[in-house]
Amino acid sequence: MMLEPMPDILTNAGAPLIGYLLGAVPFALLIGRMLGIDLRTEGTGNVGAGNLTKLAGLPYGAAAAILDGLKGLLPVLVARRLGLADGVAAAGGVAAVIGHNWSIYLRSRSGRGMATSVGVLVGLAPSLMVWTGLWAVIGWWIGGGLGGFVGWALLGPVAVMAGYPRPVVMTAFTLSLIVLLRRAQGQDGDSFEWRDVAERVVWDTDRPETLEDGRAERPVR
Repeated sequence: MMLEPMPDILTNAGAPLIGYLLGAVPFALLIGRMLGIDLRTEGTGNVGAGNLTKLAGLPYGAAAAILDGLKGLLPVLVARRLGLADGVAAAGGVAAVIGHNWSIYLRSRSGRGMATSVGVLVGLAPSLMVWTGLWAVIGWWIGGGLGGFVGWALLGPVAVMAGYPRPVVMTAFTLSLIVLLRRAQGQDGDSFEWRDVAERVVWDTDRPETLEDGRAERPVR
């Protein structure tokens, strides 16, 4: 049995590694630091564009979201440019999302990975953006946490019903799992009682804000 040439093996293995290292760059945290804000200790404690938007304003949050999206898009585009298989391109994008959510540079959990996941979808199957975009808009009325839960939880079945090829379907299911797992995990110090975990998955609630008198206030859904 002939072995696959070493250059192909190295290239295929390198795509996810490079994707992870790129995805692990915490752009929202870096932008926050330039503004004198530590996202890990302020606001919700989430190292992502959403918390940066709440603390610094929409322009900065949007910049972080775009950079996070590019982290998912670039590994897919580069892999395809190199002529690698769609499965390898998808693996690079998925690895970027994992890197974003669990960054080696921070040695801890970080963002939710939705913007980076969107970047992966743009590179693999742009039309799936209609589904995620639809639920992002619906989230304005029913709550962004619930809208995100429905949109991402059903992404895999939608890809199946739409007839996408296997690499795209597998990527859709994997991205759904990663996003929902990160929501379930919450922030450092969050309760792991099953009801609290279920609430985080469905509503994407972060740790409670603290009122001036020291009482805890539940996040607004």
